[in-house]
Amino acid sequence: MSRLRLRIGPVVQNALDVKTRVERELPHHTGLMSLAAGVATAAREAEQAAQRLRRPLGVHRLPAAFLAIALLLLFAWIYLQFFRTVTLKVALPDRDAQALQNRILQDNRINFEKIPVTGSREAIDMVSHGKADLGFVQGGIEIAIRLPRLETPNPEIVLWFVRSSVASPGDVRRVLTSVEGAGSHSVGQAFMKAWKLDAQIEYVHDWKLLTDSGKYELPDNIDAVFVVKDPSDDKTLRACDRLADAGFRLTSPDLGARLAHLEYLHPYVVPAGFLRSVPPYPAEPVSTYSVTTYLVAREWMTPRMLAAASHLLDGKPLSMSDVRYEPTLGETSEIFQGLDAFLGIIINLVLAFLALTGLEMMAYRKRFHELNSLVSLISIHQSSKDVIGVTDVRVRRDHLLYLSLCSDLLGLVSMIGGYYTQENSSLLFSGLPEIIHQRCDGLKINIQLKILHATIKTDPLETVAPPIPAAAAPGDVQGISVP
Repeated sequence: MSRLRLRIGPVVQNALDVKTRVERELPHHTGLMSLAAGVATAAREAEQAAQRLRRPLGVHRLPAAFLAIALLLLFAWIYLQFFRTVTLKVALPDRDAQALQNRILQDNRINFEKIPVTGSREAIDMVSHGKADLGFVQGGIEIAIRLPRLETPNPEIVLWFVRSSVASPGDVRRVLTSVEGAGSHSVGQAFMKAWKLDAQIEYVHDWKLLTDSGKYELPDNIDAVFVVKDPSDDKTLRACDRLADAGFRLTSPDLGARLAHLEYLHPYVVPAGFLRSVPPYPAEPVSTYSVTTYLVAREWMTPRMLAAASHLLDGKPLSMSDVRYEPTLGETSEIFQGLDAFLGIIINLVLAFLALTGLEMMAYRKRFHELNSLVSLISIHQSSKDVIGVTDVRVRRDHLLYLSLCSDLLGLVSMIGGYYTQENSSLLFSGLPEIIHQRCDGLKINIQLKILHATIKTDPLETVAPPIPAAAAPGDVQGISVP
């Protein structure tokens, strides 16, 4: 069964037929002819507007397109923020931070891909250029202020070994350290600058050979060794054994008041026998510094990614007592804040949709104002065509025909308003078609009542009530006794 639809062609034809009847039967009523022509013109304009509505691009499609795009973006944002499983690339030195490496391999709440790097400088370069999502960067390496960061719970410590034959730091000339430009080298340069020894120090970057190659022998011209390492790493402990056997002593790298200029350093004490138990090395506690290691994230990471990255630094597994059924006041507040934010997004979408609908209404407001003006003109023209008391048969017939044609024109105006609503259902939000229908229906009822009055036969002499006799008794009117 085909859908019933209103066609505008017959409306235009009926308006032209009304104009033809007026020209033929009421040629002296030019105002009614103009009204019929105006209704026909309004019908044609409605047909043209309907043709424009069928175009793929237009103002009338903005609200629906906006709503569809907004909802699509909202669902995409919710999926990306809360549901999408992502793989984070972590730039991590292969020989350092053994505990952090194990934590990455054991974490199963989000996928991580480890990218081996030679040191902290390479890690920060990869994060800065977007080649890695996260990187472990040792203090002393410059980190751009725009990059989010988090201190790790396992800082590395400064290990300052001095050959037994060197009496004071001022006698140091050649220092063995890690990769050039890496964390150990950068921190060592900061220490030498603070001691005002930077001009006389020559660096030898053989720490990797010392830890990896058992055949490597320390040159006799090495006066000291400066590295920043994780003391729990097996390679670091083996290197400490070799340095102890070569006659190097672990010495306190005291900075004094200059410590305040290096915010990534914190006082730390190496207990006796910490690096080797038998024989104990060092033989007595040594004051040194811990160097903060930062977990640095690239720019524009989502809150969900940052939260997942922060779990890399969890020190302990989840305890059964940490899982609570009853929400706390803070958790309840966060839930309601999230609901408030979500409802705010929905409300803004609805308001924007209504605003665009109002923009569309402006395109049709002129059309409905024209229809409203036609209804007003028809009302004015029919107001002087009463039939009660009209005795002239010809005049009565003209008035009845005039009123009948006005009623037909009102019906056509109402149909034009319905046609607009049929072609664009969003006009229902404005209430403009309803105003046109109500005015047309009310005025048609008034005209029909006038036409019905033509069936009432009246005598002009009976329309005037006779006077009450002066001698009538109180309560008596025209011989009728009122008790």
